[in-house]
Amino acid sequence: MTKHYKVTVAFLALFLSAFFSASAANTAPKVVFIGDWITYGWASAFAANPNWINKGVDDTLYSGPGSSAAVLARFQADVVSQHPNIVHILIGPADANIVYDSMFLLYLQEFESNLDAMVKEARASNIQVVLGMGSQDFELAGNLEPINAIIAAYGAANNIPVINYGDPLCGCVESSTYMRGYSYTPPIIGTDASGNPLITTPTSSSEAATPTTAGYALMTQMAENAIATIGLTIKSGYLTDVNEPNGEGVYAPTPNVNTVYPNNVLQFIPQGVYSDGVVRPILNTSFTGTNGIWTSSNPLVMNVNQDGLAWSLSAGTANITYTSPNGIRFSYWTMYVLQPFG
Repeated sequence: MTKHYKVTVAFLALFLSAFFSASAANTAPKVVFIGDWITYGWASAFAANPNWINKGVDDTLYSGPGSSAAVLARFQADVVSQHPNIVHILIGPADANIVYDSMFLLYLQEFESNLDAMVKEARASNIQVVLGMGSQDFELAGNLEPINAIIAAYGAANNIPVINYGDPLCGCVESSTYMRGYSYTPPIIGTDASGNPLITTPTSSSEAATPTTAGYALMTQMAENAIATIGLTIKSGYLTDVNEPNGEGVYAPTPNVNTVYPNNVLQFIPQGVYSDGVVRPILNTSFTGTNGIWTSSNPLVMNVNQDGLAWSLSAGTANITYTSPNGIRFSYWTMYVLQPFG
């Protein structure tokens, strides 16, 4: 091989590499993320995904620019005028912190109206919608539960993907294991596989709970999964689990458990094999259980709720099964609950 030929081959390889990299970037969907301070601080996701555009606002002092009404007011300028393929709408925490209890029921109606107006505006411009549910915040945190319920129900009724960021960030289920009212109580904090907290702990009533670096990394994975699977179908799947031995809402990283004693808790995660051949964890199951059906073959031995959270109750054997929204039954997970000593 001559020197000239080697240089030509090397140049061609470099050209093809650059061409396919550019082609991949050009075919990736353009996504606008709009919301409050949680979206605003999500810088890592946009560094890793150059076709994503951040339109969050810095409103950690609850001054209102991240509320549903304010987001709706700038939706045309910040979303529609960008001509994206997809819009990711993450609202709720700011709304939960700017309304008094006496007005809350009326405010819920306004929130749903604002959400509906955004979705209709997006769809009128042929923009696909992905909805997010935020993590519990500090002041008036109990207000976020019904707001998240509205988002989940709206998504289910309108065939819109809903990503539940709240539960894994706070390390709880159904975003309900949290403080209520006006008194200060530190939030329950989820942790990643290395024990890093997923949200910050507010030190005063004027501070906001914000995802940590580890929390944002989890959110990025969840968002990437939701966006990548739009238009795809699940062909098959299987389960993985995370053990929660302390019973306090923090999942210790003990995967692949199939032998436990009574009074143990496991969080199962379904792994879907999609029509593009890629295996992805189904991390977007909303707390209403609308994104799949969980069953136990022996609920007196191990019971499982519609979030994949299972409790071992008595000695015996039980098969835990997940069925995807399109009716695909995943490979079941056999759990052996041992008789305790003594």
